[in-house]
Amino acid sequence: MITLEDKLDIFYKIVLKDEEEKCKKTLEELEEKNNNIIKEKKEALEKRKKEIINRKFQLGEIQKNEMVSKARQDNREKVLSKRQETLEDLIFSLKEKGRQFTSSKEYKTYLINNIGKAMDNMQEKEIILEIREKDKDNFGEDILSLGKGKGINVILNIAKEDIIGGFIISDRNRTYNLDNSFKTIIEENKYLIGKTLYTSIEEAGDLYE
Repeated sequence: MITLEDKLDIFYKIVLKDEEEKCKKTLEELEEKNNNIIKEKKEALEKRKKEIINRKFQLGEIQKNEMVSKARQDNREKVLSKRQETLEDLIFSLKEKGRQFTSSKEYKTYLINNIGKAMDNMQEKEIILEIREKDKDNFGEDILSLGKGKGINVILNIAKEDIIGGFIISDRNRTYNLDNSFKTIIEENKYLIGKTLYTSIEEAGDLYE
């Protein structure tokens, strides 16, 4: 005789057991799906993390390179500024040495000889000679005598600007100037003086590094 208990057992085996298996399978599938989702999320987060780290690293490299480049540019500008300052100091020093030379015993010989050489290369019989007021006072008669000896009438004028020393010759109509003043000689050779100075500096070491 089938008891109630037997009937429940049969019902369990037929209905509940089957549902239990289905639920278990569903749970397993859900768990697997969740695990896959979690795994994918972890992989995506890890990838994102690496991208962020890589981007920050690249940004850091860019910023570092920009800082290095700026530092080099600043240093280069400082070096160029210092070079220019040194050149200006050297030019000033040369001009001061020129002034000192005009007070020496050798200056008269230098001035008269160079004026004489300039006269020898001129066709004009009358010239305008610009010199310092001090030189006109000290050597004016010698210069006029020099010109007379070469058959040249010399008109002595005082230079309108500070020529430091030396002289400027022009023809009667001032169609040209032969500028042998110390100021012009120094300034016209400024490029060569600077080039020589910079070469000497670079031989002592590369200042751009």
